[in-house]
Amino acid sequence: MVVCILLSLFSLFTSAISSSIFVSAFSLVNDFHVLVSLKQGFLSPEPALTSWNSSNPSSVCSWAGIFCSQDRVVTLDLTDLDLGGSVSAQVSRLDMLTYLSLAGNSFRGGIEIANLSSLQSLKISHNQFTGGLDWNYSSLSNLQVFDAYDNNFTALLPLGVLTLEKLKYLDLSGNYFYGKIPENYGKLVGLEYLSLGGNDLRGEIPGELGNLTNLRVIFLGYYNVFEGGIPKEFGKLVNLVYMNLASCGLDGPIPHELGNLKLLKHLHLNYNLLSGSIPKQLGNLTNLKKLDLAYNVITGEIPYSFINLTQLKLLYLLNNKLHGSILTV
Repeated sequence: MVVCILLSLFSLFTSAISSSIFVSAFSLVNDFHVLVSLKQGFLSPEPALTSWNSSNPSSVCSWAGIFCSQDRVVTLDLTDLDLGGSVSAQVSRLDMLTYLSLAGNSFRGGIEIANLSSLQSLKISHNQFTGGLDWNYSSLSNLQVFDAYDNNFTALLPLGVLTLEKLKYLDLSGNYFYGKIPENYGKLVGLEYLSLGGNDLRGEIPGELGNLTNLRVIFLGYYNVFEGGIPKEFGKLVNLVYMNLASCGLDGPIPHELGNLKLLKHLHLNYNLLSGSIPKQLGNLTNLKKLDLAYNVITGEIPYSFINLTQLKLLYLLNNKLHGSILTV
Protein backbone atom coordinates (compact mmCIF):
# COMPACT_ATOMS: atom_id res chain seq x y z
CA MET A 1 0.00 0.00 0.00
CA VAL A 2 2.81 2.39 0.96
CA VAL A 3 4.65 1.52 -2.23
CA CYS A 4 1.56 2.32 -4.30
CA ILE A 5 1.18 5.69 -2.58
CA LEU A 6 4.84 6.52 -3.15
CA LEU A 7 4.60 5.56 -6.81
CA SER A 8 1.52 7.73 -7.20
CA LEU A 9 3.23 10.72 -5.59
CA PHE A 10 6.30 10.21 -7.77
CA SER A 11 4.11 10.04 -10.85
CA LEU A 12 2.35 13.29 -9.90
CA PHE A 13 5.69 14.98 -9.18
CA THR A 14 7.27 13.99 -12.50
CA SER A 15 4.08 14.90 -14.32
CA ALA A 16 4.14 18.38 -12.75
CA ILE A 17 7.78 18.89 -13.72
CA SER A 18 7.14 17.73 -17.27
CA SER A 19 4.14 20.00 -17.52
CA SER A 20 6.14 22.97 -16.24
CA ILE A 21 8.93 22.33 -18.73
CA PHE A 22 6.41 21.95 -21.53
CA VAL A 23 4.63 25.22 -20.64
CA SER A 24 7.94 27.08 -20.37
CA ALA A 25 9.16 25.77 -23.71
CA PHE A 26 5.81 26.46 -25.34
CA SER A 27 5.82 30.03 -24.02
CA LEU A 28 9.30 30.71 -25.40
CA VAL A 29 8.25 29.28 -28.75
CA ASN A 30 5.26 31.62 -28.63
CA ASP A 31 7.61 34.57 -28.03
CA PHE A 32 9.73 33.36 -30.96
CA HIS A 33 6.78 33.34 -33.34
CA VAL A 34 5.67 36.80 -32.20
CA LEU A 35 9.13 38.27 -32.83
CA VAL A 36 9.38 36.66 -36.26
CA SER A 37 5.97 38.12 -37.10
CA LEU A 38 7.07 41.57 -35.91
CA LYS A 39 10.20 41.46 -38.04
CA GLN A 40 8.12 40.76 -41.13
CA GLY A 41 6.42 44.13 -40.66
CA PHE A 42 9.70 46.05 -40.41
CA LEU A 43 11.50 47.81 -43.23
CA SER A 44 15.31 47.64 -43.36
CA PRO A 45 15.65 45.12 -40.51
CA GLU A 46 19.08 44.00 -41.73
CA PRO A 47 21.80 44.07 -40.55
CA ALA A 48 20.42 45.25 -37.19
CA LEU A 49 18.26 42.16 -36.75
CA THR A 50 20.38 39.58 -38.56
CA SER A 51 20.45 37.48 -35.40
CA TRP A 52 16.65 37.12 -35.51
CA ASN A 53 16.95 33.74 -37.22
CA SER A 54 13.54 32.23 -37.99
CA SER A 55 14.96 28.73 -38.20
CA ASN A 56 16.14 28.47 -34.61
CA PRO A 57 13.52 29.11 -31.87
CA SER A 58 15.91 28.14 -29.08
CA SER A 59 18.21 31.07 -29.91
CA VAL A 60 15.63 33.77 -29.11
CA CYS A 61 17.30 34.88 -25.87
CA SER A 62 20.55 35.65 -27.70
CA TRP A 63 18.93 37.83 -30.36
CA ALA A 64 19.79 41.54 -30.64
CA GLY A 65 17.63 43.68 -28.37
CA ILE A 66 16.22 40.70 -26.48
CA PHE A 67 16.69 39.83 -22.83
CA CYS A 68 15.09 36.81 -21.20
CA SER A 69 14.33 35.73 -17.67
CA GLN A 70 13.16 32.24 -16.76
CA ASP A 71 12.91 31.33 -20.45
CA ARG A 72 10.61 34.21 -21.35
CA VAL A 73 11.28 37.44 -23.24
CA VAL A 74 11.10 40.29 -20.72
CA THR A 75 12.91 43.02 -22.67
CA LEU A 76 12.48 44.14 -26.27
CA ASP A 77 14.80 47.05 -27.01
CA LEU A 78 14.89 48.24 -30.62
CA THR A 79 16.14 51.75 -29.82
CA ASP A 80 17.88 53.64 -32.66
CA LEU A 81 18.11 50.74 -35.11
CA ASP A 82 16.94 52.76 -38.13
CA LEU A 83 13.91 50.54 -38.62
CA GLY A 84 10.84 51.49 -40.62
CA GLY A 85 7.53 49.92 -41.45
CA SER A 86 4.80 49.17 -38.93
CA VAL A 87 4.51 47.57 -35.52
CA SER A 88 2.03 44.71 -35.47
CA ALA A 89 -0.48 44.33 -32.65
CA GLN A 90 1.21 40.94 -32.18
CA VAL A 91 3.71 42.73 -29.91
CA SER A 92 1.07 42.59 -27.17
CA ARG A 93 1.40 38.78 -27.16
CA LEU A 94 4.82 39.10 -25.51
CA ASP A 95 2.94 38.86 -22.26
CA MET A 96 5.93 38.83 -19.88
CA LEU A 97 7.53 42.05 -21.14
CA THR A 98 8.66 44.50 -18.47
CA TYR A 99 10.55 46.84 -20.84
CA LEU A 100 9.62 47.77 -24.41
CA SER A 101 11.42 50.41 -26.47
CA LEU A 102 10.73 51.19 -30.11
CA ALA A 103 12.28 54.65 -29.80
CA GLY A 104 14.43 56.35 -32.40
CA ASN A 105 13.18 54.63 -35.54
CA SER A 106 10.83 55.54 -38.41
CA PHE A 107 7.81 53.39 -37.62
CA ARG A 108 4.57 54.59 -39.19
CA GLY A 109 0.86 54.04 -38.81
CA GLY A 110 -1.08 53.41 -35.66
CA ILE A 111 0.08 51.53 -32.61
CA GLU A 112 -1.68 49.98 -29.67
CA ILE A 113 -0.11 48.23 -26.71
CA ALA A 114 -2.37 46.20 -24.43
CA ASN A 115 -2.57 43.15 -22.16
CA LEU A 116 0.98 43.55 -20.87
CA SER A 117 0.32 43.57 -17.15
CA SER A 118 4.04 43.24 -16.29
CA LEU A 119 5.16 46.14 -18.48
CA GLN A 120 6.90 48.89 -16.49
CA SER A 121 8.53 51.01 -19.21
CA LEU A 122 7.17 51.83 -22.68
CA LYS A 123 9.13 54.07 -25.03
CA ILE A 124 7.84 54.83 -28.53
CA SER A 125 9.40 58.29 -28.96
CA HIS A 126 11.08 59.65 -32.11
CA ASN A 127 8.96 57.77 -34.63
CA GLN A 128 6.17 58.68 -37.05
CA PHE A 129 3.24 56.97 -35.38
CA THR A 130 -0.15 58.48 -36.18
CA GLY A 131 -3.70 58.36 -34.85
CA GLY A 132 -4.38 58.55 -31.14
CA LEU A 133 -3.50 56.85 -27.88
CA ASP A 134 -6.95 55.75 -26.78
CA TRP A 135 -5.77 52.38 -25.47
CA ASN A 136 -6.95 49.96 -22.80
CA TYR A 137 -4.52 51.24 -20.17
CA SER A 138 -6.15 49.16 -17.45
CA SER A 139 -4.36 46.18 -19.02
CA LEU A 140 -1.00 47.97 -18.44
CA SER A 141 -1.45 48.19 -14.69
CA ASN A 142 2.27 48.26 -13.77
CA LEU A 143 3.35 50.93 -16.24
CA GLN A 144 5.65 53.53 -14.68
CA VAL A 145 7.25 55.16 -17.75
CA PHE A 146 5.34 56.16 -20.90
CA ASP A 147 7.35 58.12 -23.45
CA ALA A 148 5.56 58.98 -26.73
CA TYR A 149 7.56 62.14 -27.54
CA ASP A 150 8.05 63.29 -31.15
CA ASN A 151 5.48 61.42 -33.21
CA ASN A 152 2.50 62.46 -35.34
CA PHE A 153 -0.35 61.64 -32.97
CA THR A 154 -3.40 63.77 -33.74
CA ALA A 155 -6.11 63.40 -31.12
CA LEU A 156 -7.29 64.59 -27.74
CA LEU A 157 -4.96 63.80 -24.86
CA PRO A 158 -5.74 60.25 -23.69
CA LEU A 159 -7.87 59.97 -20.57
CA GLY A 160 -7.11 56.29 -20.15
CA VAL A 161 -3.73 57.08 -18.60
CA LEU A 162 -5.66 58.04 -15.46
CA THR A 163 -5.95 54.33 -14.67
CA LEU A 164 -2.15 54.02 -14.45
CA GLU A 165 -1.75 54.29 -10.69
CA LYS A 166 2.02 53.61 -10.79
CA LEU A 167 2.83 56.10 -13.56
CA LYS A 168 5.83 58.33 -12.78
CA TYR A 169 6.91 59.57 -16.20
CA LEU A 170 4.55 60.82 -18.92
CA ASP A 171 5.84 62.48 -22.10
CA LEU A 172 3.29 63.23 -24.83
CA SER A 173 5.11 66.28 -26.18
CA GLY A 174 6.15 66.97 -29.76
CA ASN A 175 2.93 65.70 -31.34
CA TYR A 176 -0.32 67.24 -32.58
CA PHE A 177 -2.56 66.64 -29.59
CA TYR A 178 -5.32 69.24 -29.50
CA GLY A 179 -8.07 70.40 -27.16
CA LYS A 180 -7.61 71.15 -23.47
CA ILE A 181 -5.41 69.61 -20.84
CA PRO A 182 -7.91 67.48 -18.90
CA GLU A 183 -8.48 68.69 -15.35
CA ASN A 184 -8.36 65.03 -14.32
CA TYR A 185 -4.66 64.94 -15.14
CA GLY A 186 -4.35 66.47 -11.68
CA LYS A 187 -5.18 63.00 -10.32
CA LEU A 188 -1.93 61.49 -11.62
CA VAL A 189 -0.40 62.15 -8.23
CA GLY A 190 2.48 59.72 -8.67
CA LEU A 191 3.93 61.67 -11.60
CA GLU A 192 7.47 62.97 -11.29
CA TYR A 193 7.79 64.04 -14.93
CA LEU A 194 5.06 65.59 -17.11
CA SER A 195 5.69 66.91 -20.61
CA LEU A 196 2.86 68.06 -22.89
CA GLY A 197 4.75 70.79 -24.75
CA GLY A 198 5.01 71.20 -28.49
CA ASN A 199 1.42 70.21 -29.28
CA ASP A 200 -1.69 72.13 -30.36
CA LEU A 201 -3.34 72.45 -26.97
CA ARG A 202 -5.70 75.31 -26.11
CA GLY A 203 -7.80 76.56 -23.21
CA GLU A 204 -6.56 77.31 -19.70
CA ILE A 205 -3.88 75.38 -17.89
CA PRO A 206 -5.90 73.61 -15.20
CA GLY A 207 -5.04 74.59 -11.65
CA GLU A 208 -5.60 70.93 -10.72
CA LEU A 209 -2.09 70.20 -12.01
CA GLY A 210 -0.96 71.85 -8.79
CA ASN A 211 -1.99 68.62 -7.04
CA LEU A 212 0.93 66.80 -8.65
CA THR A 213 3.21 67.54 -5.74
CA ASN A 214 5.69 64.77 -6.64
CA LEU A 215 6.54 66.46 -9.94
CA ARG A 216 10.17 67.31 -10.53
CA VAL A 217 9.77 68.37 -14.17
CA ILE A 218 6.85 70.08 -15.94
CA PHE A 219 7.03 71.15 -19.58
CA LEU A 220 3.94 72.69 -21.19
CA GLY A 221 5.43 75.29 -23.52
CA TYR A 222 5.90 75.81 -27.26
CA TYR A 223 3.20 75.66 -29.96
CA ASN A 224 0.44 75.27 -27.39
CA VAL A 225 -1.56 78.49 -27.01
CA PHE A 226 -3.15 78.76 -23.59
CA GLU A 227 -5.72 81.26 -22.41
CA GLY A 228 -5.14 83.06 -19.15
CA GLY A 229 -2.04 82.87 -17.04
CA ILE A 230 0.06 80.66 -14.86
CA PRO A 231 -2.12 78.94 -12.23
CA LYS A 232 -1.27 80.12 -8.74
CA GLU A 233 -1.74 76.47 -7.69
CA PHE A 234 1.64 75.76 -9.28
CA GLY A 235 3.08 77.16 -6.08
CA LYS A 236 2.24 73.80 -4.50
CA LEU A 237 4.67 71.93 -6.76
CA VAL A 238 7.36 72.11 -4.12
CA ASN A 239 9.49 69.28 -5.56
CA LEU A 240 9.94 70.91 -8.97
CA VAL A 241 13.47 71.39 -10.25
CA TYR A 242 12.49 72.33 -13.83
CA MET A 243 9.53 74.33 -15.14
CA ASN A 244 9.13 75.31 -18.79
CA LEU A 245 6.06 77.34 -19.78
CA ALA A 246 7.76 79.24 -22.59
CA SER A 247 6.10 80.45 -25.79
CA CYS A 248 2.51 79.40 -25.14
CA GLY A 249 0.52 82.65 -24.99
CA LEU A 250 0.36 83.08 -21.21
CA ASP A 251 -0.73 86.50 -19.97
CA GLY A 252 -1.34 88.19 -16.64
CA PRO A 253 1.08 88.44 -13.72
CA ILE A 254 3.66 85.95 -12.57
CA PRO A 255 2.10 84.37 -9.45
CA HIS A 256 4.06 85.20 -6.31
CA GLU A 257 3.29 81.62 -5.18
CA LEU A 258 6.09 80.43 -7.46
CA GLY A 259 8.39 81.69 -4.74
CA ASN A 260 7.49 78.52 -2.78
CA LEU A 261 9.39 76.31 -5.21
CA LYS A 262 12.62 76.24 -3.22
CA LEU A 263 14.15 73.32 -5.18
CA LEU A 264 13.64 74.96 -8.59
CA LYS A 265 16.78 75.23 -10.73
CA HIS A 266 15.36 76.21 -14.14
CA LEU A 267 12.38 78.51 -14.76
CA HIS A 268 11.47 79.30 -18.38
CA LEU A 269 8.63 81.80 -18.90
CA ASN A 270 10.00 83.53 -21.99
CA TYR A 271 8.09 84.47 -25.15
CA ASN A 272 4.72 85.01 -23.50
CA LEU A 273 2.55 88.03 -22.70
CA LEU A 274 3.20 88.10 -18.97
CA SER A 275 2.74 91.52 -17.41
CA GLY A 276 3.05 93.28 -14.07
CA SER A 277 6.18 93.32 -11.97
CA ILE A 278 8.56 90.51 -11.10
CA PRO A 279 7.41 89.11 -7.73
CA LYS A 280 9.95 89.71 -4.99
CA GLN A 281 9.17 86.16 -3.79
CA LEU A 282 11.20 84.78 -6.69
CA GLY A 283 14.19 85.85 -4.62
CA ASN A 284 13.36 82.84 -2.39
CA LEU A 285 14.42 80.46 -5.16
CA THR A 286 17.95 80.11 -3.84
CA ASN A 287 18.69 77.00 -5.96
CA LEU A 288 17.78 78.78 -9.20
CA LYS A 289 20.46 78.52 -11.90
CA LYS A 290 18.55 79.82 -14.91
CA LEU A 291 15.68 82.31 -15.05
CA ASP A 292 14.33 83.28 -18.47
CA LEU A 293 11.66 86.03 -18.52
CA ALA A 294 12.65 87.48 -21.89
CA TYR A 295 10.11 88.70 -24.44
CA ASN A 296 7.18 89.50 -22.18
CA VAL A 297 5.68 92.84 -21.14
CA ILE A 298 6.95 92.84 -17.56
CA THR A 299 7.35 96.25 -15.92
CA GLY A 300 9.03 97.69 -12.86
CA GLU A 301 12.45 96.89 -11.45
CA ILE A 302 14.41 93.75 -10.74
CA PRO A 303 13.53 92.94 -7.11
CA TYR A 304 16.28 93.59 -4.59
CA SER A 305 15.54 90.11 -3.21
CA PHE A 306 17.36 88.71 -6.27
CA ILE A 307 20.55 89.40 -4.35
CA ASN A 308 19.78 86.05 -2.65
CA LEU A 309 20.04 84.12 -5.91
CA THR A 310 23.65 83.16 -5.45
CA GLN A 311 23.38 80.06 -7.67
CA LEU A 312 21.95 82.01 -10.62
CA LYS A 313 24.13 81.71 -13.71
CA LEU A 314 21.78 82.86 -16.47
CA LEU A 315 19.22 85.66 -16.24
CA TYR A 316 17.33 86.71 -19.37
CA LEU A 317 15.14 89.81 -19.26
CA LEU A 318 15.31 91.09 -22.84
CA ASN A 319 12.39 92.89 -24.48
CA ASN A 320 10.47 93.77 -21.34
CA LYS A 321 9.67 97.19 -19.89
CA LEU A 322 11.95 97.07 -16.88
CA HIS A 323 13.69 100.12 -15.54
CA GLY A 324 16.08 101.03 -12.78
CA SER A 325 19.43 99.50 -11.91
CA ILE A 326 20.50 96.01 -12.92
CA LEU A 327 21.54 93.93 -9.93
CA THR A 328 24.66 91.80 -10.03
CA VAL A 329 23.51 88.35 -8.88
